[in-house]
Amino acid sequence: MHRLIHILTRPLAILPLKTLRALGRFMGWLAGDVLAYRRDVVITNLSRSFPEKQYHEISDICRRFYRHFGKIFAEALWFGAHSSRKQLRRSHIVEMKNVGILNELYDKGKSVFVMASHNGNWELYGGFISYAYEEELKFPENDVCVIYKKMSSKSFEKFMTRNRIAPIIDKDNYDGMVETDLALRYCLKHRHDRKIYTFITDQYPYSDRSKVRIESFLNQPTYSMDGAPALAHKLGMAVVYLNMKEKEDGNYEMELKLISEDAGTRTVQDILDEYYRLLEKDIQDQPWNYLWTHKRWK
Repeated sequence: MHRLIHILTRPLAILPLKTLRALGRFMGWLAGDVLAYRRDVVITNLSRSFPEKQYHEISDICRRFYRHFGKIFAEALWFGAHSSRKQLRRSHIVEMKNVGILNELYDKGKSVFVMASHNGNWELYGGFISYAYEEELKFPENDVCVIYKKMSSKSFEKFMTRNRIAPIIDKDNYDGMVETDLALRYCLKHRHDRKIYTFITDQYPYSDRSKVRIESFLNQPTYSMDGAPALAHKLGMAVVYLNMKEKEDGNYEMELKLISEDAGTRTVQDILDEYYRLLEKDIQDQPWNYLWTHKRWK
């Protein structure tokens, strides 16, 4: 079934990125303005997160968000059809700043937990190795991993996994897409290797066991999952914050900020508090550039 999905989406995926993005924005308009897909959730989340804004301002952010929402899926399709790293780099779809932070940690023999969010386009994290332009990333591609939540549909799971590792050169031997339930085992197995683990942290916790309370995130008490900082704390890994800013041309810029060189010296709560402080600022700078369709506050 996943092969059929790939065949059916291939004609769209090979379109120029600019064309595909325009189509994605149109689909986003349909989702938001015509079908009103989760529009009540989006408006509620925005209103609670930005109580100082007037209704017309909230509506403007909502409209821009849905265009961005459609663009995300268009970019994910395009990404899956470009298995050449040279093609991906030529597009400049994502450029990574501050690569030196990761390279310095590599030189010190550190593994790194990159705490990311649903800011920008999270479906492009699998191309991490190709986004360094100012200086090459020292971590080999097999040691750049993405921790992800498995989809309920097996067919879409296989299709999206194939898309997410499109630019990886040695796909047959790459084991860096790690499902959340296997993350602890994988990290323990590779605890003596230098690896990067990109972990989306802004989801509502999957279970009560992983709940950590953040006193205020976007003007609301928030419960966060603790997977990334808990593992980093346990294994003494470095922790880095990742923001994915949308540029005027529609491409993205990744910016890295060091939270801790050794998470073993910080509490999980402390790491999460700093992560959400940084994330809140970036969302306030580009409020449309975030995934508002999820019920993050329950």
